[in-house]
This record gives sequence, structure tokens and C-alpha cells, in this order.
Amino acid sequence: MKKDKKDNKDNKDNKDIEKLKDDISLEESEPTKKRFIQVLVLFLAGGIIIALGFFFRWDKRIVGGGVLLFGLVSQGLASLLALLGGVPVVGSVIVRFLALPLLFLVNSIGNLLAFLAIKMGYKKEIMDTKLLAWTFAGGLLIGFIIGGLI
Repeated sequence: MKKDKKDNKDNKDNKDIEKLKDDISLEESEPTKKRFIQVLVLFLAGGIIIALGFFFRWDKRIVGGGVLLFGLVSQGLASLLALLGGVPVVGSVIVRFLALPLLFLVNSIGNLLAFLAIKMGYKKEIMDTKLLAWTFAGGLLIGFIIGGLI
């Protein structure tokens, strides 16, 4: 009877060790391959947009804005940052370096649009939207803190 319990414990320990080995392995997993293919397709689509812009002689600001908008909507930039973040040591530094200016850019565009909307007479709607955004950001911050504590 004691030997059966010991064998069960040894089997459980061996399974735990195997699971840890699988988790630690440096081989590419399916989600990583899938994300790489997704980023590759998005870069090809961006390249096609740029090639069409050169072919039809579109304004470079329109083409650049279109590619940026396409990347934001399709989450291509997020996928690229996730792939870069996977590089040991240097990846996290690159992601932090790229993410902060992007955050500033999105914030400044939002402030510019809010300024223009206030000038056009949409003061109450802007105040409601800003209050909602601050409430959402506060909830996100509280959730992040609670998630870190758990």
C-alpha cells in the first residue's frame, strides 16, 4: 500500500518535471509560428500598399498614413512588438523604446482632435468622453495593480 502511494508520487513528480522541460524548451511553439506568419503577411500587405502608391504616384503622406493606419487596425505593430519582445535581453529594451513614442503619438492625436472638437462647439460631448476615458484608465490601473498582487 505504501509502495503504491510512493509510485503515484514519483509518477506525478516525473510528469511535473516533463511539463517544466516542455515549458522551458527554446523550440518555437505553434503560436510563435502563427504570429510570425501573421506579421509576414501584414508586412507584405504594407509593401503592396507602398508599391501601389509608387505606381499610381500617390502623395507619400497619404501612403504612409494608410500603412500606419492599416498596421494599427490589423494589430501588425502589436504583433511586431511581441516578436521583438521575445528576443532575450535586447528585445524588452527595443519594445520599451518603440512603445513610449507610439503612446505619446496616440495621446497627442487624441488631444488635437479634442481641441478641434471643442473649437467646433462639442464641449459637453468632449467632457463626457474625457471623463469616460479617465474612468476606464483608472479601472485599468486598479485591475493591473490587483492582478500584480494576485
